[in-house]
Amino acid sequence: MTSMTNQFADISLLVRPRRVAVVGASDRPGSFGYSTFSNVHRSSHIPGGAVPVNPQYETVLGEACYARVSDIPGDPVDVVIVLVAANLVPGVVEDCAGSGVRHLVILTSGFSETDDTGKKLQADVVESARAAGMRVYGPNSPGLANIADRALLSMSPVAAEDVTSGAVGLVTQGGGLGRAVMQWMDRGLGIGLWCSPGNEADLDIGDFVNHMLDDDRIKVIGAVVEGFGAGPKFLAVAARAREIGKPIVILKIGRSEYGQKSAASHTASIAGNDAVTSAVFSQHGVVRVDDVDELGETLMLFSRALDAPDVGGICVYSFSGGTASLAADLVGAAGLTLAEFSTETRAAIDERAPAFGFADNPVDLTTRVFTDSDLNRAVLRLICADPAVGSVLFAMPADYGANTVDVTRDAIDIAGQTGTLLIPVWMSPRRGGGYQLLEDAGLAPFQSTRSAVTALRRLVEWRRGRSAPVSAAAGTGEAGRARSTSDQAMAYEDAARLLSAAGLRFPEESFEVDATGAAAAADRIGGPVALKLSAPGLIHKTEVGGVRLGIEGSASVAAAFDEMVDSERLATYGLRADGVHVQEMVDAGVDLLLSAHRDPVFGPVVTLGAGGVGTELEKDVLHLAIPFTRDQFDTALSALRLYPRLTGFRGGRGYDLEVLYRVAADLGAAFVSWRDATEVEVNPLRLIDGEDGTRAVALDAVVLRS
Repeated sequence: MTSMTNQFADISLLVRPRRVAVVGASDRPGSFGYSTFSNVHRSSHIPGGAVPVNPQYETVLGEACYARVSDIPGDPVDVVIVLVAANLVPGVVEDCAGSGVRHLVILTSGFSETDDTGKKLQADVVESARAAGMRVYGPNSPGLANIADRALLSMSPVAAEDVTSGAVGLVTQGGGLGRAVMQWMDRGLGIGLWCSPGNEADLDIGDFVNHMLDDDRIKVIGAVVEGFGAGPKFLAVAARAREIGKPIVILKIGRSEYGQKSAASHTASIAGNDAVTSAVFSQHGVVRVDDVDELGETLMLFSRALDAPDVGGICVYSFSGGTASLAADLVGAAGLTLAEFSTETRAAIDERAPAFGFADNPVDLTTRVFTDSDLNRAVLRLICADPAVGSVLFAMPADYGANTVDVTRDAIDIAGQTGTLLIPVWMSPRRGGGYQLLEDAGLAPFQSTRSAVTALRRLVEWRRGRSAPVSAAAGTGEAGRARSTSDQAMAYEDAARLLSAAGLRFPEESFEVDATGAAAAADRIGGPVALKLSAPGLIHKTEVGGVRLGIEGSASVAAAFDEMVDSERLATYGLRADGVHVQEMVDAGVDLLLSAHRDPVFGPVVTLGAGGVGTELEKDVLHLAIPFTRDQFDTALSALRLYPRLTGFRGGRGYDLEVLYRVAADLGAAFVSWRDATEVEVNPLRLIDGEDGTRAVALDAVVLRS
């Protein structure tokens, strides 16, 4: 892998420039040239100032305007923001080339997101810029906003309103969705840096996430992604983020075919196989959310909770019995745990709480909290002081005016004093004074109990060292039967030889071209045998009736051979047999699928799961980007439905999973080295528990070549 130093760009002068020029700056209110230069000139703190560039003006917003960047006197310009039409951009690049410019921020559209002509134009611009030592941000971008240092390199007419800096770094490929998340600032979400690199012609999401990892002010990174142009690069930075303890929360568009097509037309990036995307996110601890509101809420919770020592012991706290029960039910359904109060805490709460409420967890103090002014404070202090409680899910079903304000103020004060993570849920569409108190305190409430529990589950799982593991179908998700043939398929004996060199074990077998030879081979092997058809290009033998199991006796073997290779039967499949493999029948066990392919986004990926003829029906597999660790393997494997069969179902002894990990890891490492192999499938890979321990035997294999 390329070293971390060479793999990621140094963008420190892009996000904190000393001097900025705006090509296409304008004095005309309402134009992007006006709003962009206003943002840089009036709303930013840039040491060397902002310079307008436009041959049509002598001054813009009172500043001397120049016809070209090369005409600007004085210190070099670090960043040039480009707003001119796409066909004029190459001229701007040429002008900047000898002027000491470090970065081009191209906001203009009309490049790779349009057509082949736009793709070529974009490639030419990047090539010219890189040759002159400049890096390109964009094109087709709304800009970037460094809120922490007030460098607003943005065309947005509302960028000046982005004033709530904080612990969140944000990268979005879509400007509109990025602006939607940015406006969560109005709910208290502190965003220190927003980058929206558009087409990512040069600098991409990996560069910006890497920069945020090095910024101590940023604790959590959020992203809206339509596709990855450099998937392995993103996985490298995701692994680094996990190592240093900064969570990445992603809204990834492209779950469906509709979303994938839309993403491609928007940013010209690769949406990719969504099952693989979710799996590699899980492998590297990346938290995936499903919509903008989930992204905002999850970032809010993560940014507040990372310094909390523990969040897993949850107390559900309310003044409504139904609300408390609902919240507790959702907590349990999410696989989370309610805290068990100590005997002392429970006794103290019992003594203070109303007899008709319930003082165990979940806690319902009833509406008595509105008439007993000290009740809420007394009980909540006891709960927050209990060592088993890491977080309080404070569920408020409705607004009760001044009463809710008082209860809310108590909760904010006590949680702040004790350091307990308070997770407020405001279920009513009526936003009263209590709601405003929470927002003012940086505790914007969740809109529903379900969304609060979902975000809390993501947080707990991330803190345990993983995001939610994913079990998903292999392949691209296309319906229908698997392909039976492929012109790219390697002959079985060659595939078996290649895989044997990678450490896979195969049964004793013999290739025979006539019935007499097959019968003799069966006698030599002994006992019942399996017969497997061989034909050029054949990859799925069961699809064409090309497998016979448990055949015993010379006559039976010869008859089965003749029936399998019958030319009239095979003609319906477009096949011509060249022989049959006679194979020993191995002991019973668990049949698995083990495969590897080159994902167009993330590179080499191993797939493992339910095997045999039911693979496509079961759709119970994991995907892991290569390489992967034993912990990543175990986490992904534990999410499969077949996992209990591997670990000892109903008192069974189970299998040695180190053997399975070793086989998968060795295949993955070998596959990376096979440059002309595009896909490998071992199905079934039989896991057998014998007297000598666990062994894995490949009963069939296919290797496809480019």
